Amino acid sequence: MVEVRTVLVVAVAAALASACTLATDHVGAGSPDAAAGGGAGDAAVGGGDPADASPAVAGLLTVSASAPQVGFGEPIDFSAAGDADWVHWGLGGDVAAYNHRAGVAPSISNYTQLGDASLLQTNCCIETGFSWTDGTPSATATNAIGGIYVDTAKAGGDGFQFSVPADTSQRTLLVYAGNWCVREKLQATLSDGSAPSVVDTSFDVPTANLANSVYTITFQAGSAGQTLDVTLTVAENHCTTGDVGELHLFGAAVR
Repeated sequence: MVEVRTVLVVAVAAALASACTLATDHVGAGSPDAAAGGGAGDAAVGGGDPADASPAVAGLLTVSASAPQVGFGEPIDFSAAGDADWVHWGLGGDVAAYNHRAGVAPSISNYTQLGDASLLQTNCCIETGFSWTDGTPSATATNAIGGIYVDTAKAGGDGFQFSVPADTSQRTLLVYAGNWCVREKLQATLSDGSAPSVVDTSFDVPTANLANSVYTITFQAGSAGQTLDVTLTVAENHCTTGDVGELHLFGAAVR
């Protein structure tokens, strides 16, 4: 009888071991367990062997504004500042004037006005202007001081928007702006969301005076064929009666 019991115990143990082994080995590639375990199911979702998948490129987006001052400190040579492209708005007091680098497809879009404020031209008030020798439709300019601006007693919606192509190459965009008696808000956003949007509200002129600032935006998208969208709006208006607030836009350069 002892021998029979021993044989039975050994047989039962072997059967249990065999059952456990079968349960592990036969989890198929399409079973929920395989997907949860990161096996063949995950590889299929990812388009193949995970080791062969290319990692997504992280985006980059930063912005800073120069200290407010009248003018831009020195004459701006767009031919040197924007080796990829540049744009100047408002040449000769024409709000429709859109000059940019010749010989390349325009990469800095024309502006779109935001809000319903009066759109005006400025052709005064800065000591140093903009020059270029490679432009179109105006081939050259020397110390051009024109620009465009919105005249508003409101805050929040009035301003400008434009865009620049973005891809996995790191680039720098310079935006030449000004304001009268407002706090200005610049927001920059990458179309693929590969980096968080950035906002700068440091450019503030709290009294009835004019000042200028240069925004420096460093950007890189996570993939090709993207855009960098830039908006300039009035964040806070210090002059809501009489000579009301203004937001000025002169030009931009990308390199």
